Amino acid sequence: MIRRYLQEPLQHYLKYFPVLLLTGARQVGKSTLAQAMIGPSWKARYLTLDDRAVLDAALRDPDGLVSGIEPPVIIDEVQRAPDLMRAIKKVVDREHKPGHYLLTGSANIMTLSGVSESLAGRVALNTLYPFCWPEMTEKPFPVILEKLFETTGLKQLLKNFPKSSSNNYREEIINRILSGGYPTPAMMDSEQAREQWFASYRQTYLERDLLQIKSIENLPDFNRLLTLGAFRTGGLLNLSDLSRESGLPFSTLRRYMNLLEATYQIFLLRPYYENIGKRLVKTPKLYFYDTGMACYLRGVSQWSALERQGKTGALVETWVCSELIKLIGVSKHRFQLFFWRTQAGQEVDFLVERSGELVAIEVKWAHRIEDADVFSLKRCLEDLGDKLRYAVLLYGGTEVISLTPKIVAIPFPVFFGIE
Repeated sequence: MIRRYLQEPLQHYLKYFPVLLLTGARQVGKSTLAQAMIGPSWKARYLTLDDRAVLDAALRDPDGLVSGIEPPVIIDEVQRAPDLMRAIKKVVDREHKPGHYLLTGSANIMTLSGVSESLAGRVALNTLYPFCWPEMTEKPFPVILEKLFETTGLKQLLKNFPKSSSNNYREEIINRILSGGYPTPAMMDSEQAREQWFASYRQTYLERDLLQIKSIENLPDFNRLLTLGAFRTGGLLNLSDLSRESGLPFSTLRRYMNLLEATYQIFLLRPYYENIGKRLVKTPKLYFYDTGMACYLRGVSQWSALERQGKTGALVETWVCSELIKLIGVSKHRFQLFFWRTQAGQEVDFLVERSGELVAIEVKWAHRIEDADVFSLKRCLEDLGDKLRYAVLLYGGTEVISLTPKIVAIPFPVFFGIE
């Protein structure tokens, strides 16, 4: 079994919090990770609400179920009986001891009414995402984000990394993008089997997970919105266009988009502004968490199809966004992810912020570097000044190249710790 990067932070939080909440999309490996936590130092009992008898007890008498179980305990798929949170709160308030409960759910259940109030201040929230590239290849956790914020001077920074990538990883990256990071399809070597898995996942997601969380008036409409979103991954979110093409009124569209976020299908990346209020109201970019799902929804199973559509850049950018989110989610430091865009339309794909300092990342699939590739990075450096520590051109070549005193080109495998 591949050890997840999140396991170590979870083991740490068990020492300090009475409740740990592990959320994430369905089939992302939450149950496997939760059960991997059981050991000599934490001898927990495992219960799942997928078990009909346990679910019936949780729905009929949540207080009786919780009071009848000696902690520590894992309760899986807890979103199926949200009133369990209230019952757990009563026990935690009475016996405020760390490491009592590890709860998992296939949605961000802290967005459900009443749940966040029940567990506020008592719970450590954690999200498990699909496999990231270095995790799946069982590499040590990449240190690049920490080094970008802790190293002074580009010359010193480059000492932390190899000067080049020994192999061309383009085919492996293509396979990662087409397969995605969900454990089951990511391990499949059959394209046909992988497509069948995504088809089953989509159906189960629509017919089970969503209807457990919220009432959906029209599943075909929601299904169509899911597909339309996949065709827009990597682009600015235009709700007016999306409303027109989906045929959904604005109020319904916004609610459905919120559900896609709450169930970890999409991520809305906000633009960077020093005025925090502006970040919240300006147009975000839409990304799918998993490129394998996005490719499936677009009807794409071969890279050549994306090349014909002229959409390789959008999927590579989506993949990098997903990889960054996964690494940020298990880092010991608090990073935030944004993008940078001027009114004139100049744009840098990603800005990583830590304690007021920034690192810019521009993604290029090409293996050669052109002057135009670094133009937006230079403009971003001018705009953000001393706040911007470094600018990275993340590209498909094999050499680590210093382009200016603050701009460096880094190949994908070097950046993500594969090399």
